[in-house]
Amino acid sequence: MFKVGDHVVYPYHGAGTIQDIEVKDVLGETHSYFVLDFPLVDVKLMLPENRIGDSGLRKVIDPSELDALVEALQNGPEIPPSTSHFSRDTENLLKSGSIIDAAHLISSLSRKQTERANGLHIQDRNHMQKARQMIASELILMNDMTEEQAYEFIDLALQEVKQA
Repeated sequence: MFKVGDHVVYPYHGAGTIQDIEVKDVLGETHSYFVLDFPLVDVKLMLPENRIGDSGLRKVIDPSELDALVEALQNGPEIPPSTSHFSRDTENLLKSGSIIDAAHLISSLSRKQTERANGLHIQDRNHMQKARQMIASELILMNDMTEEQAYEFIDLALQEVKQA
């Protein structure tokens, strides 16, 4: 399973590190909690060990999966006009914790941004920023990148599409 020091991804929060496993007594019962630190969003989270399976917690991607990430950033699916239904679907994509889902979202919203004279609506901009942050956090921990390098990686992959 997971151990202290593992780099993991928790849906919607992005990538972080398991800093500790604490045992606590809660209402007379003893439970183990994974203490997760998400440095990019400055959040600490205690996740009960018995909920790990349902939480969507996973290890960060392997460097060998970077090509699939670039492919997803460059070839995301077409998206419909912004509606409340689309917004719920977008939130669900972000909550999935999948780096490929986040990359597809960035690709689609980037395409939409270039097609619109006024840019993206505020909700779409927020979703794009959250997806970029999730991918960047994973790149930082997986590939020993700085935050700036991680965002540059994303931007370069998107620029290659525009130039093609």
